[in-house]
Amino acid sequence: MYREIYVFFLLHLWVGADKIVVTVKQGKISGLREETLFENRLYFAFYGVPYGSPPVGKLRFKDPKPVKHWSGTYDATTEYHGTCAQTHIVYKTGVYGVEDCLYMNIYTPHIPRTGDAILKTVIVWIHGYAFSSCFSHIHGPDFFINNDVVLVTVAHRIGVFGFMKINDNDPDANMGLKDIVLALKWIKTNIKQFGGDKNKITLMGSGSAATFITLLMTTKANKLFSSVILLSGALFAPSIFQGNPEAEKKRLVHELKRKHVTLNQATTKDIIEATHSIYIRNTQEIVELQRPIVPFTPTIEPKSNTSLLVRTPKEFFDTIKNKQIYSSKPILVGITTQESIPEVIPFIHNPYYLKKFINSFKYYVPFADGCSYNSSSETYKKISKLIKDRYFSEGGPITLLEKLLKYASDLIKFPIVQFVKTHLSYSKSKMFMYKFDYRGKLNAVKATSLAQKKVHVSGVASGDEICYLLRCEPLRELYIQINKEGVSKDRQFITELSTLWSNFAKFGDPTPPHSDINITWPPVDANLDNVLLIRKYFKLVSSKDERVMFDFWDRIYENYYKQEVCDKKHDEL
Repeated sequence: MYREIYVFFLLHLWVGADKIVVTVKQGKISGLREETLFENRLYFAFYGVPYGSPPVGKLRFKDPKPVKHWSGTYDATTEYHGTCAQTHIVYKTGVYGVEDCLYMNIYTPHIPRTGDAILKTVIVWIHGYAFSSCFSHIHGPDFFINNDVVLVTVAHRIGVFGFMKINDNDPDANMGLKDIVLALKWIKTNIKQFGGDKNKITLMGSGSAATFITLLMTTKANKLFSSVILLSGALFAPSIFQGNPEAEKKRLVHELKRKHVTLNQATTKDIIEATHSIYIRNTQEIVELQRPIVPFTPTIEPKSNTSLLVRTPKEFFDTIKNKQIYSSKPILVGITTQESIPEVIPFIHNPYYLKKFINSFKYYVPFADGCSYNSSSETYKKISKLIKDRYFSEGGPITLLEKLLKYASDLIKFPIVQFVKTHLSYSKSKMFMYKFDYRGKLNAVKATSLAQKKVHVSGVASGDEICYLLRCEPLRELYIQINKEGVSKDRQFITELSTLWSNFAKFGDPTPPHSDINITWPPVDANLDNVLLIRKYFKLVSSKDERVMFDFWDRIYENYYKQEVCDKKHDEL
């Protein structure tokens, strides 16, 4: 027995003063020892670990291929904050990231020295914003490490590089989703060597990444994870399955021709800049569709040996009606009180845009399916009046900006509430719902969106909970300041929130019987009761506002956008 332990130790582990070597299926990886904020707990970090072959050259726009076995020891000791090629989140005409990007960071509180060591719960983090940005690797593990959880952050292709299908006969499609699946397979195969339990993997995502995760729940990939945490996103997002992939590709090629390059010759920068112009030159399409179109998002694939996403969310739930085949995974899902703050930045900083928007009001609807109407039709005008009467009626103390924020936030919240209600009608698994409204020093999204603009904006933004769960690298100085303060409101809040999330990942319940949290958080019910309102102090609330909002939009859908109703009308597109 002792000989077996000794051999296991030699084969799989070498620990020095600051470095460590682990052996995985693909070869040896060297990591290093780090220390958490606040509690100064030691952990091991492995930066920039490849999980797929670089998707460049002949593999550009192709399904991901597993990373090959490497010789020697792969050096994973240099901090890695890279991401996949995308439009710059601030400077929309700029480019951020690279195409060679299929890497993960792995953080673990413990490396097993024996084959029978107790394994840790794993959280896999994927960041997303607006189906066009992903910055998973700027988020650190400290608060989950302090809860004895392994954290893995994953980058995947997005936008044109992740979702453009070259031709109809090409089986390569939804590459960005398949990147996530390949990463999960790598983790499933190798995470034991990092002290993680392959049978306790929680997939956590924000915004559009949460949408991707819920899409994966409808596919064969759902077997790769045991529970999910969804921050401000779900599979009924109206931005996907709306555009015309073939038309988008043709427009991309046309834009590249304006630069005198072909698709094969184009640089990363050429392609990103051309993608940005696809709908800017055709804004009337967005008006007529009544949904926010984002080019190059998930598409439905023909069934084949390599296909992943073969049904729309509506088709999926129609198929499983009265069948007990839907996911039984525990789900933790949440919204923020003012989701839309980053979406309305131009209106916050320039009142002219706000007045122009109201004077020439063109509406969006939050529906992932159904018809659309010509903007000059009587039906369109009738729907427009219903929306304006609800959100923009004159009078009262609420400013025009606040009214716009509420309207835009409800467009984001509706698909999430729709997912909650749909899930509860098909599954008996536990689902926990929260509403985030904590205001502290680390509300990064709201602070960045306002950018010191002296204007009152109530609530907190989509993604504002992230920097209380994960150490956000751009806010390093703020964490140092909070640490110097000792016992502070923000530090206490980080401890409590990360404990809730860690408990959910470990036990499928954020407040299990033995929890130190001073509240019991029961699963949400069909009436949207038992929602945890997360402020300085936690409390359970009923979601009356969300119910009223959902009922309003559901009536709009049933009366005007449901396909059966649309087919009876003559003024639709």
